[in-house]
Amino acid sequence: MKLERFKEKNKKRTFIILFTVGCVFLLAGVFLYTSFAVFTEGKQFNVINGKYQDPGDLYFAVYVNGEITNTIPSKDSGYTLDTAQSSCTNGAEITWDNDSWSALVNLSNYSAGNMSRTKCTMYFKEMSFIDSILACTDTAANCIKDNASLSSEIATDDPDNNARYIGADPNNYVRFNNELWRIIGAFNNIDSGSGIKETRLKIIRDEPIGSYSWDNKANGTGSSTSSEGSNDWSDSALQIVLNSGAYYNRTSGQCPYGSKGATVACDFSNTGLTSEAKTMISNAVWNLGGSSTFDDVTASTFYERERGTTVYTGRPTEWTGQIGLMYPSDYGYATSGGSTGRDTCLSYNLYNWSSYSDCYSNDWLYKSETIQWAITPNSSYSSYVFDMNSLGIVSNYYANSAYTVSPALYLSSNVRISGGTGVESDPFTLEIG
Repeated sequence: MKLERFKEKNKKRTFIILFTVGCVFLLAGVFLYTSFAVFTEGKQFNVINGKYQDPGDLYFAVYVNGEITNTIPSKDSGYTLDTAQSSCTNGAEITWDNDSWSALVNLSNYSAGNMSRTKCTMYFKEMSFIDSILACTDTAANCIKDNASLSSEIATDDPDNNARYIGADPNNYVRFNNELWRIIGAFNNIDSGSGIKETRLKIIRDEPIGSYSWDNKANGTGSSTSSEGSNDWSDSALQIVLNSGAYYNRTSGQCPYGSKGATVACDFSNTGLTSEAKTMISNAVWNLGGSSTFDDVTASTFYERERGTTVYTGRPTEWTGQIGLMYPSDYGYATSGGSTGRDTCLSYNLYNWSSYSDCYSNDWLYKSETIQWAITPNSSYSSYVFDMNSLGIVSNYYANSAYTVSPALYLSSNVRISGGTGVESDPFTLEIG
C-alpha cells in the first residue's frame, strides 16, 4: 500500500513537470514567433523583388516613418529607403533601386555565423529635396524644377516660374570645370539658337576670375563725355575673352583693362575652361535688352526690360553664345529677404537696396568687397553697363571700368546631376546623361 501511494505521487509530479516544461516551450515559441513575425520571407515578398543567391532564409521587416508595416510605400508615394538606417544581419548589405522600386541584397560578404536566418530591416522616410534630386534620372534642370516645391531654398515667383536658388548661402554648389560654381536656377524656354526651347540649368562661377573692363574700344560714341567702350555685348572685349580668347582656350593672354584699348596680362591656364567642361555647354540665346533708368527698377522690372527691345541705337537685342554674365534680375531674385521678407525686398527698387540690409545680406549673389559686372546695358548711353556694387545696389557705369568678372553659362540640356548634396563641402557633380 505504501509503495502504491508512493508511485501515485510520482505520477502526479511527473505530470506537473511535463506540463510546466510544455508551457515554457509554448511561451518560448510564442516569443520567438512574435520576435520574427514582423519579418516576411524574402522568397514570397514579391513587392520588394529582392535579388539574392539563396543563403538560407531571408526575411524583411519594413518601417515607414518609424511605424512597422507589412507593405512598402508605392513608387509615387513620396517615400524613399533610408539607406543609412536600413541594414541586414549576417554580413548581407541592402541597397535600393528607385527605377525598379526594389531592394537589392548584396551577399558578397555573407556569413551564416551561428544563425542561418538573415534579416533585413528597411526604414522608409519621406523624400527630401536632396533625396529627390539624387533619385531623379531626368536632366539636371528638370530634376531641380520638378522638385523645387520640396526646397525652402528655391523660389519660382518670377514671370516665367524659373526655379531660382535664394538666400544668403543656399546649398547650390556644383563642381564644374574642376572648380566650385553655383546654380542660379533652372530656367524655362531657353533657346539654343535653333528655335528649340528647353529647360536648362544656369550656373555662375563662385569666385570671380579677375577684374577687367567690360569693353574699352577707343571709338565709342554717345552722349556721355567719357564714352570710351561700347555696351554692345555681342562684340565687347570681355565677351571675346570669355568665348574665344584666353579664358575659353585655357591659356594666358591680354585682357581689357582701362581706357582706349588698354590691356593687362591675364593667365587662365589653370582657371579657363577644360575640354570636359566645354562638352557640358552649348549655345544659348542671351537677351540684351536694356533699361534707360536704374533708380526706379525692381527685379521684375529688370526681368521684363532685359527681355525687351529697348537698346541704344544700333545695338542688338539678343546674342547667341556660351559664356555670359549674370543679369540684374538674377541678383534681385536671389534674395530671401530675411526678416524684411522676400516679397517686400522684391518690391523695392534695386538701386535703393543699400537702405535695406536684409535684402542684400540675404542674397547669395551679393559680394561685400567688390563691384560685379552684369551683362545688361543702360539703353540711354552707348557705354554704360549695369553692375552690382558693394553697397548691395544695382547701379551702372562706364564699360571701360575694371570690375570683377564672374562667368555665367547655361549647361547643355542633357547634363545630369550624378551625386553630391549641393553643400560647399559636397557639391553636386555632373555628367552627360
